[in-house]
Amino acid sequence: LSAAGAQAFTPAGSDTVWIKRIEDYLNAITTLRARFLQAASNGDIAKGMFFMRRPGRLRIQYDPPSPVLILADGHRLIYVDKELESLNMVPIEDTLAAFLVRPHIDFKGDVAITGFSHAAGTLRVTLTHAREANGGQLTLVFDDNPLRLRLWVVNDAQGTETRVALSDTEFGAALGDELFETPANLKDPAR
Repeated sequence: LSAAGAQAFTPAGSDTVWIKRIEDYLNAITTLRARFLQAASNGDIAKGMFFMRRPGRLRIQYDPPSPVLILADGHRLIYVDKELESLNMVPIEDTLAAFLVRPHIDFKGDVAITGFSHAAGTLRVTLTHAREANGGQLTLVFDDNPLRLRLWVVNDAQGTETRVALSDTEFGAALGDELFETPANLKDPAR
């Protein structure tokens, strides 16, 4: 389904068991550190490090030469361009990234499942904001044995697809506050 054509999905039978397992798995993740490979539908490729500490924190640190750094500080998603020495912020709840860092993850309420599949050892669950189905979709892709987050795909409202594959994934590592802080030379004057 495209973001524009997202429709509610009602899981049935064994799908509900798998969806509950995925919720339990995601809720058990306190921290995650991994290398990533990002591929966009326009052909752009990027690599870097992904850090997440629930609730509320994430860091997407692109390898050079990219000057981009993306942070979540618990309230906002912050896009940093170190080359331009600029930052842009949006409330994290306005983004699909909020789903991964919320205190409790479930597939109901403000999140709607628009698709689910389980085939060839792979699980896929596609989500959208329940109140704004045309705002984009997030598809989480898992290996099923053992259950493990492998990648996610973001389809934004403009139809751009971005795939982020994880490797060298480490769970439960200590991730300090400094990882999730805005660089000192770009501090938000409002804070």
